[in-house]
Amino acid sequence: MWATQGIYPTADGWCPPAWPTNEDVLRLEEEHLVLGPKRSLVRRTAIVKKRNIDAVVSPDYMARHRYSLQVWPLRESSRLSGRGDNRSYVCWVYYEPQDEQVVFRAWNSVDVQLRDSEREVVDPDTAIKNEQVTLRSKEQVCHFSIYEWDALKEGEEPRP
Repeated sequence: MWATQGIYPTADGWCPPAWPTNEDVLRLEEEHLVLGPKRSLVRRTAIVKKRNIDAVVSPDYMARHRYSLQVWPLRESSRLSGRGDNRSYVCWVYYEPQDEQVVFRAWNSVDVQLRDSEREVVDPDTAIKNEQVTLRSKEQVCHFSIYEWDALKEGEEPRP
């Protein structure tokens, strides 16, 4: 029996000619980034432990408390991190200024004092592509790095 759903694209990559190509999809995304309206956002930096990261990156939690994220996992051997539940993640938290108190309460509930970090205004013409996506998105966005990072003091050399 033929299935009516989920038949495209097929295993060999064929799909109907009317479907947009990957290039079409990328072009539309780029046009959206160039032409879409930008939000005014501020950014703060937070260090989050592993036991709390699932809560703060949850799409429902982010939408309810109106913030977006960029997240970089730190190596377990990094200065600000540790093993197991003590592993840390560096987060840039983006939000609109009028939502500041809502965001603070959300982060306080996971034992992170976000108000202790410096508040930075996000440049509307930033060269950081992920920030451009966040500025133009109507929904909350989380960019999670697949790479592990190391926290170093100024002038310190990375460990192998």
